[in-house]
This record gives sequence, C-alpha cells and structure tokens, in this order.
Amino acid sequence: MFFLLSGFSAGAEELWRLRYFVPTAAESQIKLGSSKATGKLNTSGHSANLVFANGIGLGYSTVRSNGSLEGVSYIFKNNCLDLSYTIGNSLGFTLGAGLLINGRGELSFNGVSYATENSTGEAVFMNFGIPFFGGELLLGYRQNNIKYKNFQSQVSGQSVTLADSVKLISGQVNVGIGFLF
Repeated sequence: MFFLLSGFSAGAEELWRLRYFVPTAAESQIKLGSSKATGKLNTSGHSANLVFANGIGLGYSTVRSNGSLEGVSYIFKNNCLDLSYTIGNSLGFTLGAGLLINGRGELSFNGVSYATENSTGEAVFMNFGIPFFGGELLLGYRQNNIKYKNFQSQVSGQSVTLADSVKLISGQVNVGIGFLF
C-alpha cells in the first residue's frame, strides 16, 4: 500500500511534509435525544500527518472535549485515521477526511454517570500551509461528526442503558507547524 500511495501523482509538489497540529478554538453542538445544545467545550488534542511527494497524506488525530451544556456534563475522547491530498508549491492547500477508529463518550446528569464506547463518525478538514524558515506554518479547520449509542451505568447494582443517543458536531480551528524534506 505504501508503494501505491507514494507512486500516485496528480501534479502535486515533489516534497514530503511532516505536519503537527493542535486545536486552538472549538464550537460544539450536542444533540441528546430531541434536545439540542450549542456552546464551547474545553478542547485539547493533536494530530500528525505525513504527506508524500505525490500530495497524498496519511495521519492520525486525537481530540478530547469536555464541559457542561444545559445541566449535562460531557467528556468525549476520539481518535481518527486521516487521508488527505495537498497541492501547492509555495503555499500548500490540503483537503482531507477522517474516519473514527475509537471514540468514548461520558455524560453525567442527576448524579448518575453514563459511558459508552459504541461510536461511529467521520471528519472533514482543510489546511493552509505558509512557508516559514524551511518549513511551514499551518492553519486549518476540522469538523467532526460523531454519534454515540448505548450509554450505560450501574444504578443500585443494575445495569441501566440510556435509550437516547448523543450526536456531537464539533468544529475546531487548528494551528501547527510542518517540516519539508
């Protein structure tokens, strides 16, 4: 697969790039059952991406979001595999998509905590690279769309499962650095 990806070319620059991003700002929308809440959650994480000389990039992204919206406390931990394509000689432009490989959701309300690892989702992103001292400064935007199902808790020795699923749509601004070689 490595040789297939490194052999494909569609007019991209012939430089390899190693990129590292961190989120700086995020806005989230959470849908729990029929209720919807929008606000800022505390977001942290990072992503790394290796762009081959043909412009195709492979990466890994991890994001953790937590906070309270409308009386419910949330913690989300997500890991995605990313595939992207980069064009540009002096200025780089990247479009990409990510697939959730591992997601965990936790929520607490009325003194009861629920958790699940039953999640599905995807992400789309775009990045701009600006040359800077033999590397590049990066600015990007990423939107994650993830659904969590079957939240469970132990109440009085009994396993309780929430009927409602939680849908998280989060948009984040990322900044980073890239190394060209």
